Amino acid sequence: MSQCALIYNCEDDFASQADILSRPLCCYMANLARAFGCSPIYLAGRPCPECGEDVERIETDFSASSSLFAALAPTDRVLVFFERLPALTRGTLGKLMEQNCGLLTDKNHRPMALFAPWEVTLRLSGAPATLVEELRGLGPLLTEISLAEQDGCVVTNGLDLYRCQQLLRQRINRAHMKAGVTIMDPDSAYISPDALVEPGAMILPGCFIYGRSHIEATAVVGPNSMVVDSVIGCGAVVNSSQVIESAVGARTTVGPFAYLRPGCDIGEKVRLGTFVELKKAKLANGVKVAHLSYLGDIQIGEASNIGGGVIICNYDGKKKYQSTVGPGSFVGSNVNLVSPVNLGENSYIATGSTITEDVPAEALALARARQVNKEEWVARRREKGLL
Repeated sequence: MSQCALIYNCEDDFASQADILSRPLCCYMANLARAFGCSPIYLAGRPCPECGEDVERIETDFSASSSLFAALAPTDRVLVFFERLPALTRGTLGKLMEQNCGLLTDKNHRPMALFAPWEVTLRLSGAPATLVEELRGLGPLLTEISLAEQDGCVVTNGLDLYRCQQLLRQRINRAHMKAGVTIMDPDSAYISPDALVEPGAMILPGCFIYGRSHIEATAVVGPNSMVVDSVIGCGAVVNSSQVIESAVGARTTVGPFAYLRPGCDIGEKVRLGTFVELKKAKLANGVKVAHLSYLGDIQIGEASNIGGGVIICNYDGKKKYQSTVGPGSFVGSNVNLVSPVNLGENSYIATGSTITEDVPAEALALARARQVNKEEWVARRREKGLL
């Protein structure tokens, strides 16, 4: 069954769209149309520089008596995307659904696209302002039309929407696997149509790869991981962790249960262990952060070691401050670095210290109370009945 797509691009301010979505909305619609196998793809409205060469622009003259769809090449059906689909009443939606006219909705169940047979689209002028009234008048014609159930594109309830999502996910995952990507469980892997996954990469069960993420060759993502608009380098492993708007270098291991918030730049052969959280952190090659640490607004030099329970105190209630750790430094367990502080190259911070001042290179810093043992203290307290 042949099908084409028509995208309405009513928005002139591409910059405002890209600020929210990272790219104009019509680009997402074009990718979705490709995933549904639509060809050709038409754009009605202002052309977008990012939509791709396969998107053909057509003129929108709603004053003409003929249908806008008459300018399209005839196909079995048309997938029509509206950036601002007029609100449809429950009665109108129900009428369309009962007559098997496909409707694709967003996660908030607002209509964003209409599947309609070619005969139906010729009854529409194509003007968004009059679309609601035109849809209301299609009832008698729609009774003779039905969409193919196997395509999973007839959306009448949450279950149908799930079937549409399944169809799109399957098509995306099949394309990646044919290109050489290993997806251990395609039914549990969700990959954005804008994501780039290189051949040789491996996606384990329970993974979500959103936005324009880039998974390089031989990288392993999963199980149970989420990558959003991030780069995962060659041979890197992201195990049961989240990476948000960050870059992970080659042969770096992340997790399990690590959390990289936006703005992190992680070098090569870095180890980020269990329950490590980073925010706007830049880690050079070979840095080790084994477990249970928070590193925010910090730059750490090459081959440094950050012990368990290290906290970067970067926020004073009003402002956030930047700290640096020089190459080859050792920060012991349960250390607090009160930003802004700078640790020199090959410095050594004793376990349990709270550092509030800069530490010179090659220096040892201790900032904790001296241990005092009081002999027989327990026995004396017990004799007095205090224990």
